Amino acid sequence: MDQDFKIVEMKSQNAMAIKEEVANREIPKKMGDIFCKLMTFIQKNRVQVAGPPFTLYHSWSDTKTVMEVGFPVAAPAKGEGRIKPMALPGGKIIVGTHMGPYDRLHETYRKMMEWAAEKELKPAGRMWEVYLTDPEKEKDPAKFVTQLFWPVEG
Repeated sequence: MDQDFKIVEMKSQNAMAIKEEVANREIPKKMGDIFCKLMTFIQKNRVQVAGPPFTLYHSWSDTKTVMEVGFPVAAPAKGEGRIKPMALPGGKIIVGTHMGPYDRLHETYRKMMEWAAEKELKPAGRMWEVYLTDPEKEKDPAKFVTQLFWPVEG
């Protein structure tokens, strides 16, 4: 499948999230647990969600990932326990769309890196994913839609 990547200028976005280091094999389960905790907090505290859920990746290796799982919010809110206010980065960002199962996201990231290299762009440290499909409602992973965001240096 051909990928359409583009560069956009984005403003930072307020969010509420939980940051955690997790074994790669446990990422899907941990994400589900964190989204549940966040939704309970958001509903209890009447925090206004401003978009679909995301995961921001701080670092990764073959065995572990440091990720921040959250929801964008309309205004900064006070956290509670491990739930903290944060902001998704703004600036010059490569944006792309992955269609298909989550376990194939790496293929779209690879294509994104190749596209960036062709354009002589250097992706900066952290990237994030926005999940446009609710796996509770859409059971076919081939129909999942995930937006990818990767800031660029300079």
